[in-house]
Amino acid sequence: MKKYSYFIIMILVGLFLFPAQSFAFEHGYKLNTDKIYAMVRNDIPVYYSNDGEDVKTYLPAFSGIEVIDSTSSWYQVEYETKSDVSTGWVTKDEFTYDCLVYDGTEKQILANGTYTFRYCNNSENATILNTIDDSSYFSNHSFSCKIKFLGNKSFQVYRTDTGKYLLADQLFESDDNQIIWGAEEKAGTFHFIRKGNYYGIQDTVTNRYLATNEAGLLIFNNEKNILWRLTRNNKAISKSSLRVFVQFDPEWASTHYGRGKNEDPSTNNYCTSACGIFSTMNAIYSLTGHYVNPDILADYAVEKYFRIEGHGTDSGFFKAAAKKFGYKYGFQYDGSGESIKQLKDKLKKGDTAIAYVPGHYVAIVDYDKKKNKFLLLDPHYLPKRKTSSFGDWVSQKDLEEGALFAQMFFYYKALDE
Repeated sequence: MKKYSYFIIMILVGLFLFPAQSFAFEHGYKLNTDKIYAMVRNDIPVYYSNDGEDVKTYLPAFSGIEVIDSTSSWYQVEYETKSDVSTGWVTKDEFTYDCLVYDGTEKQILANGTYTFRYCNNSENATILNTIDDSSYFSNHSFSCKIKFLGNKSFQVYRTDTGKYLLADQLFESDDNQIIWGAEEKAGTFHFIRKGNYYGIQDTVTNRYLATNEAGLLIFNNEKNILWRLTRNNKAISKSSLRVFVQFDPEWASTHYGRGKNEDPSTNNYCTSACGIFSTMNAIYSLTGHYVNPDILADYAVEKYFRIEGHGTDSGFFKAAAKKFGYKYGFQYDGSGESIKQLKDKLKKGDTAIAYVPGHYVAIVDYDKKKNKFLLLDPHYLPKRKTSSFGDWVSQKDLEEGALFAQMFFYYKALDE
């Protein structure tokens, strides 16, 4: 198996190593990576060399693999074992039939884009505030910043009104608020740390937190209890921020979705049953930019009996989820309906939607009036739906017939702060 030049996915992103007829629509975005990530849906043979001898092993279902090279007939893949990371070879035919491709890049706690920042007036009550749904504790003074993800959970912060970057922590406190903002070459990197309903903002080098002094000016100190409320200014649906979270991501694909012990691990898990959970997750992220761990949503669905064993998620979950988690992630329920006209109107006003299509839930997050197309996020693509893991622009006709016939829409809008 002679290795040729490094395989580059960007040649034709629309193919994604699968038959072209499986992906009939224009994709929502293109990957900013030359790596291919996939989940194994059935046990798949992997070949490797051991002391000059070819060895065949099987990688079990729900395993994750990364394509790192290719020949005319084979993909070289990297995968995790119980004790190490190994490499081997999979035939292209086996890969096409038994693997589902997804976006395996690092997940962001916040999508790239512009947010309004407000800080808590009383850090002494921070522990209590973590669980309180009340913005009145936060300063009326706010400022707008654009954040950019750099990888390894780190972000840069750029102030939109002055064009200056949040600088690295200089290990001293100052009454001069200007010293904390400056040129890009001096920009710091920061972690956004979820603290209940809010965030802490931490310098990645000094581990100190963005805070305020008695005069209300920004400083860095060791005060961990300063809380920030971040509200997104527009939907996270641009090519730099759009993300589709899928049921078959190996990070959670085999997680049991239900009560008690899962008697059949090949089913009743996120991969097979949690389209309602992941469509909710995608609708929230596209609307507010806030990442929701799917376990939080799934556990609530199970607790409140919205999980229907052997089927999926009851539609009552969508309204209940907004009531339970709306303040934390910045969204609220905005009704339901069957009309495509209503869908267009809601999307144009800034909503996102969860749509029920035959036997499945998807998210619809944008509408292009000029092309009369809708941006659909499918958390588990199938050949019959002709969708992908990367968002698809579909026509009104697609939503009115066939495998994407949308029978009901459930709407989310940004929370009124």
